[in-house]
Amino acid sequence: MKTKIFISALMACTVAITSCSDFLTEDPKGQMVPENYFTSQNDLDGAINVLYAQVQYSINGSHSLSPNWMGDDITALTSGNKDVYREFDSYKVNDNNADAKSAWNTNYAIIKAANFILNNIEKVPTSEEEINIGKGQALFWRAVAYFKLVRWYGEVPIVLTTDLDFTVGKSTIEQIYTQICTDLEEAERILPEAYTTAPRIADGLNNYVNKGAAQAVLAAVYMARAGYPLNQTSYYEKAAEMAQAVIKGVKNNTYYYKLETNYKDRFMYVSNPYSQEGVVAIKFNKDNPWGWSGLDSWHSVCQAYESVTNGGWGDVVGEIKFWKEMPEGPRKNAIYGSDGGKILVEKNTYKDQLINWYQKDSNGSFILSECHPMFRTLLYGGGSDGSAMNDYNDREYTMNNGICSQTLYMVSYSEVLLWYAEAQARSGSVNEEAKQCLQKVLDRAYGAGVDDANNYASDPTTFANKCWKEHGYEVAGYYPALVVRANDQLRMDDLKNAFATRQANTPIEVAEGISLKEGVEMSGNWDESRNYATIPSFDADLNENLK
Repeated sequence: MKTKIFISALMACTVAITSCSDFLTEDPKGQMVPENYFTSQNDLDGAINVLYAQVQYSINGSHSLSPNWMGDDITALTSGNKDVYREFDSYKVNDNNADAKSAWNTNYAIIKAANFILNNIEKVPTSEEEINIGKGQALFWRAVAYFKLVRWYGEVPIVLTTDLDFTVGKSTIEQIYTQICTDLEEAERILPEAYTTAPRIADGLNNYVNKGAAQAVLAAVYMARAGYPLNQTSYYEKAAEMAQAVIKGVKNNTYYYKLETNYKDRFMYVSNPYSQEGVVAIKFNKDNPWGWSGLDSWHSVCQAYESVTNGGWGDVVGEIKFWKEMPEGPRKNAIYGSDGGKILVEKNTYKDQLINWYQKDSNGSFILSECHPMFRTLLYGGGSDGSAMNDYNDREYTMNNGICSQTLYMVSYSEVLLWYAEAQARSGSVNEEAKQCLQKVLDRAYGAGVDDANNYASDPTTFANKCWKEHGYEVAGYYPALVVRANDQLRMDDLKNAFATRQANTPIEVAEGISLKEGVEMSGNWDESRNYATIPSFDADLNENLK
């Protein structure tokens, strides 16, 4: 049976130190404690399995990723139980938002599991190589968790032990980025370039993170540090160096990463479930004995419309302006669907018909209540009768059974190419390698020769902004990514502009004679605090320093 990021994690979860979610609460039942643990390599492996179970749980569903609704690529529906998404979508997140709590909890659970390893790993009677591998996993994922938290909440507590501290205060954004860089730089130094045996590598894809993963995430972190709010622009040069290290590793066959020939191939979860475009990829297993456990992914229902599909949740729909402005081509077809994004109706009077998402009936009313573009990148097809999971292709019913085994790509190789090109340009010059990196992405997105990187290369800022825009298109609607459109906009201090655009809500012509506005409306005035969510009250009420 193929490894799906450690079936053994299922057993490890029963003794996980992270069984309680928030970092100010502790439940001693079933814990692995230093006094009787970390006495063998098996103990270390088990602790790493627990860490990866927490990583899975942090991205296996949309609710722990709701802060990513702040980007101008995705929006929420105006009805139903979508209020948790609407608050992020409108830049006004209350301290009792359930999804803000979930995003907070799951990432501090990762930090707690990582700290347990880092605080005790030196006790393990094993080789220096194994110590470095274990330490590298913990440092990497602790850094990733803080990278999410600092972009979602701004100032948050830095916690580096498993001890409870009800007086811990918030650290500054610069202090948090310093800790993230310290962790990742050490992980990059000690992690191996490759693994040769399962379960560390299986199905042609790393299960454990390696040096290349650390280099790629360091590139993303350095870019974030170079932009808003720290604006430490010298870090763009460091970002280019790290991204270039990954690219060199691919060229000399140190790393297996590749750019898929077709953009959509990365989302063919049946025919291509383990795309080697994934630099940081997390696998899931829907056949685990618990179901809805965190070891399976729930995203196969999140993008599908509720009104016309057999079980879609409609958690995420496309913003109209972003859809309208994205250039046509194979990438747009893969993200929003071919034929301008037509929907195959699975129920109601239009069953089995392909209709436009903005189509009206004979009475002049919109047929689909969503009335926004529908994303396809997390969907499965269900065959003509919806009986079996297939690759999604716009001509089959969606397969909406709630849980699936799709691999989620937190960092993809196309992103590394764009990060290098942008960071190099923002460092002051556009070299030949930067142009080549951008060109590879353009050719795949639009077709060979349709758009030329040289058209933007005469001015570094113009070139960098082109790369920034293309990255937004690459991850449009794919909210499990580590760097989504909302994160790009935060770095460029652009969320305030997205707010202003949405507040004006100028109608967008989607077809001749049909103009539409966004459903979720903005209220109030912009201030910088709206870039971030409020720290959840369940922890802030326990510790006045978090308010």
